[in-house]
Amino acid sequence: MALTFTYEREVGGIARVIAAWTSDGSGDASGTTGVRVCGRLVKAVTDPGSAAPTDNYDVTITDDEGVNVLTACQTGLGNRDAATSEETYFLVLDAAGTPLAQSVHPVVCSTLTFAVANAGASKTGQIILYVQGALDGAY
Repeated sequence: MALTFTYEREVGGIARVIAAWTSDGSGDASGTTGVRVCGRLVKAVTDPGSAAPTDNYDVTITDDEGVNVLTACQTGLGNRDAATSEETYFLVLDAAGTPLAQSVHPVVCSTLTFAVANAGASKTGQIILYVQGALDGAY
């Protein structure tokens, strides 16, 4: 099934992309933002819905080129909890696998495709992506 996106205006340099989802019969959901997200991805919050997803469901975020924008990060959005909201900060790793610094986050300037997998049939949830930057055309 598709995701429903809402966008919150930049406040103090931070904008939010909010993706509400309901999984299909195979436990998946996906959708692409209606705007370009330009800036640094700081963190995400995943929030299971009232029809809680299966434990350890996965979320990926890819750009226009199909690249997982969180691949170089210490922590992505895999193995999300079914009962509790989880907050994940995105810290870029160096070649040795050590976080560079808290101030180094993945940079994007693209529409983004969110995909939920392994959530169970007809489950719900929300992904809130915090962006230091702007949402092109969202206002």
